[in-house]
Formats: sequence, C-alpha cells, structure tokens
Amino acid sequence: MIAITIMLAPTVKIFFEKRSEISALENEIAAKKAEQENLKKQVSRWQDPSYVKQQARDRINMVMPGETGYWVFGGGIPSGTTESSTGTGASGSPANLPWVDALWESIRRSATD
Repeated sequence: MIAITIMLAPTVKIFFEKRSEISALENEIAAKKAEQENLKKQVSRWQDPSYVKQQARDRINMVMPGETGYWVFGGGIPSGTTESSTGTGASGSPANLPWVDALWESIRRSATD
C-alpha cells in the first residue's frame, strides 16, 4: 500500500498542476475572445462613414468644406482667480509640477496676464 502511494503521488501532483494550467489557459482564451469581439465592434464602427467623419472632427479638428471651425482659448478659467484656486498643486510654483503641467501653467499664465 505504501509503495502504491509513493508511486501515485507524483502522478496525482502532475494531474492537479496540469488541471490548473488548463484552467488558466481557458481563462486566457475567454479574455482573448472578449478582446477579439471588442476589436470586431471597433472595426465595424470604422466601416461607417459618419463615424469616420466624427472621429476626424474630434481627433484632428477637421471641418467639412464650407464650414468654419472655431477654437476657444482660455475659456476654462476666469481671469482674476488666484493660482491656489486653479489647482496648480500644493506649492503653486511651476518648478514643483510635472513638466507637462508646468508647460500648461506657463501657457495659461501668459494668456491671462
């Protein structure tokens, strides 16, 4: 009985390891199928000319012939507000901000000052 147990122990261990590996792969396959369905939906949306036009308008600011495009700058923050109320960070100095936020803060200040 002990000899049979010793002989079967590695086989049972391998069986359970392979079952868990199969389960993990089945979960991965299900995730990939869901991603594939999402990508198919995106492709079908891009087949629609009106969706393509809307994306061109939103992403690269294209306008149709005969239309006039307008850009509004500085409309988000009223002039006369202080830096502490605009959310520039704890210190309020551009040197302590990430470079993108420091650049935006510099552009905002040049437009309002």
